[in-house]
Amino acid sequence: FGEVRSIVGSTPLAKTMEDIKGRALMKRDEVDVIQLALPVAGANDAQVLNNLRQEVASLQEAWTGQRPSAIPMVPEELTEADFYNFVNMSECQKNEYIPIGLDTETTEAVHWQPRIGPLVYIAKGEEQMVTMTNYLTNISRLFEKDTIILAPTYHFLSDSEESVMLLSDIDEVKEMILALSVKIDERFQNKRYDYVANILIYNMSVLVDELDTSSQNELSRILEKGYKVGYVPIVLTESSLSKKYDSASKQVRSFKQALIGVRLNDQQVIEATNRPLRESMLDLQVNYFVQDKWAIKTKMFIE
Repeated sequence: FGEVRSIVGSTPLAKTMEDIKGRALMKRDEVDVIQLALPVAGANDAQVLNNLRQEVASLQEAWTGQRPSAIPMVPEELTEADFYNFVNMSECQKNEYIPIGLDTETTEAVHWQPRIGPLVYIAKGEEQMVTMTNYLTNISRLFEKDTIILAPTYHFLSDSEESVMLLSDIDEVKEMILALSVKIDERFQNKRYDYVANILIYNMSVLVDELDTSSQNELSRILEKGYKVGYVPIVLTESSLSKKYDSASKQVRSFKQALIGVRLNDQQVIEATNRPLRESMLDLQVNYFVQDKWAIKTKMFIE
């Protein structure tokens, strides 16, 4: 009765209407009782539904005219194979876009555009960071881009393949940060702007605590300028990065493109102007993609 009242308002007809199949209330200027013609008969609800299915199947078989196209829907559980079925990879390679999810409303692929700027992925935990790292290294290989991963001393990443350089010894990480900073300056001087490499900063909220101030500052330069000369940073982190005050962490908070695997209200790294006041828990595999402070819900095969 409460459900009826929320739709048609308070009416005594909700209590007095006879319980007859096809009987309903319709609200126009006033609430009226109407009788709907049922296409099939049945002794009970289960039989009516069964007869209705048979009637629909018969109509489907007899119909020879044009049919409407199927309504596109994102699968309830998105597998990696499903994801690639929705994505035009040849078009992505041509435009150098990285697909990072499906729009939950339109089912269209959502892309990160490296030439516009770097990306930050805010994960629930390290398990999600590992899955995203594996995906990004596979995409880099497909797009024929080099991959360099800078990770903290302790991490869950497995040994990388020959096409991927994984560094987690802190001295080696510092040396690579300095080398990349020098390389970026050289490419600016030589006017080299082609997209050649992805630089993954893995679990950055932990990594920055292992770096000295000089290395943090050099890393900040890479995060700010690298994408302009084809060395594109991708930061993977937890939301605790918002509590860091080093120059590199501050630089990440200015990123224009982000994939967020937690509720918008549970992180302060990236601002979204359409952040809801009340926000429900995210469904399985659902993330936010934020571009220029505007968030949309996307689905990715990362749980």
